[in-house]
Amino acid sequence: MQIKLTKEELKKLNGNKDGIAQLLVRKAILAEMENKEYTEEEKKYLEEMRLNMEIEYYLNLIAQKTVQIYDYELLEVYKNNAEFLKDKNTMDIYPQLQQALFNQKLGEEKVKVINGIVEKYKINDLLKEYTPISTEEVKKEENK
Repeated sequence: MQIKLTKEELKKLNGNKDGIAQLLVRKAILAEMENKEYTEEEKKYLEEMRLNMEIEYYLNLIAQKTVQIYDYELLEVYKNNAEFLKDKNTMDIYPQLQQALFNQKLGEEKVKVINGIVEKYKINDLLKEYTPISTEEVKKEENK
């Protein structure tokens, strides 16, 4: 089987050698995968992985809508790490600090999104229905 790129793919990649190489490797792997037959257990595992990725994608999509990075926050991160960053070029390190701060805030926002879902579906109340009663409650019942 021969791996080929379409005219659209080549146009999109615009001569980017690394991008072309990545796409060729991806297509070769996909070609190898075509004949793979998975066991039922492997299929279940793959479906669980797909679902977990979709959940993560959904949470990121919702959470990133509220994430904002302010210059004063970046300056604070820079000051807090000044000793480590003193030999670094500020213009080079700025995007890295921005990405790190974004990732941190995204994680915090995802927790808020999850907590909102927990409240909406009253998960804590449902949890009480599905978990065994506590040891203290068992002792009280035995003493009656």
